[in-house]
Amino acid sequence: MNRRAILVCITLIILMPVSGCENFVEPNQLAFIIGSAIDHVDNGGIEVSHQIVIPSQISGSVMGASPSDSESFVVISAEGKDIFEANQKIRRKMSRKLMENHRILIAISEEYFEKNDVSKLFDKLNRDPANNLRDISIMIKGGRAKDFLMQEHPMEHLSSIAAGKEMRINGMRNFSSKQLVIDILSEGNRPLVPVFKIEEEKINSKETMQIALFSGFAILDKDLKVKGILDEEEGSEVAWMAGKETFQGVTIPWKDGNGTLSFRFTRLKRQIRSVSGDNPNRIVLSVKAQAYLLENTTTLDMYEVDNIVEVQKYLNEQIQKELQQSVDKVQEFGPDVFGIGEHLHREFPYWWKSQKENWDETFMETDVNVKANIRLRSLGTSGKRFK
Repeated sequence: MNRRAILVCITLIILMPVSGCENFVEPNQLAFIIGSAIDHVDNGGIEVSHQIVIPSQISGSVMGASPSDSESFVVISAEGKDIFEANQKIRRKMSRKLMENHRILIAISEEYFEKNDVSKLFDKLNRDPANNLRDISIMIKGGRAKDFLMQEHPMEHLSSIAAGKEMRINGMRNFSSKQLVIDILSEGNRPLVPVFKIEEEKINSKETMQIALFSGFAILDKDLKVKGILDEEEGSEVAWMAGKETFQGVTIPWKDGNGTLSFRFTRLKRQIRSVSGDNPNRIVLSVKAQAYLLENTTTLDMYEVDNIVEVQKYLNEQIQKELQQSVDKVQEFGPDVFGIGEHLHREFPYWWKSQKENWDETFMETDVNVKANIRLRSLGTSGKRFK
């Protein structure tokens, strides 16, 4: 019995150092990156900036300190030939180990898109297991991405958190870096990137503030060059037709010009199909949604069946008209952000082999017709306009 106890003790002594974690790092030795920025530099390199949260300052502001008393973040930057070299230089400036797993977004300046091969950025993001690819990639229009990270926000501690929340509450949930990499690698689909712009906003009666606001979507070609920028309304419609949701609602004037009807949309779906099995150049892009009537300033009594039928028909006609205009505009730019090429790749694989190299040019000439199927789901708690 004593011999067995001695053997157990010896075994435990041997295993104790083996079970230790040699590379363990305490939380107070980590620098949590919330947002990153990519900017162009004239020497052909890259400037990388990281927005790093200071937890103690955030807890201080929650306990009562105002944002002006202490900053809740720092932005550290460095230049390099690529992301790795720039990150190495940033690490030399830090007293803590960089932690990228909690990053919310990556901001890339419009200038960097114009003057560099953006695909090189995503080799590091895709290759390095430290990147989770759940963060969002956005483009900063008309300014440096680093300036975006440095902006304060009236309601959030960090501009990266504010931008991420703004996208989520507005239905933009399918714009992760992972989805962007998938679109880049796809032969029949082109990327659609959210665009933010720093603007002056009045936040109260006495104070104005520069805030980064969502301003639309950038359409990229297969070389990741910006071919066009859509405003918020057009971009939301295109994102819906691209299978990335975002379209929240619409206000349409009634036929007689007297009053408007406002609807909120849910359960957004889209479908791509060829008109006939033998003609890949004629495409029908169908969209579906459920509509909830939220405001009625017309004279219509929406509790009457005839009015319901008429309004639903008119709503589909107006949505179909608006979406068709957005499709035509995208075709003028060239890149196929709808994924029609991917559909044709699956349906007509032999035909696709001869078309994939010049698909953007072929897409511009493709006959794409939009069909809308919007169903009224709710009319609210009153039929007539409230008087």
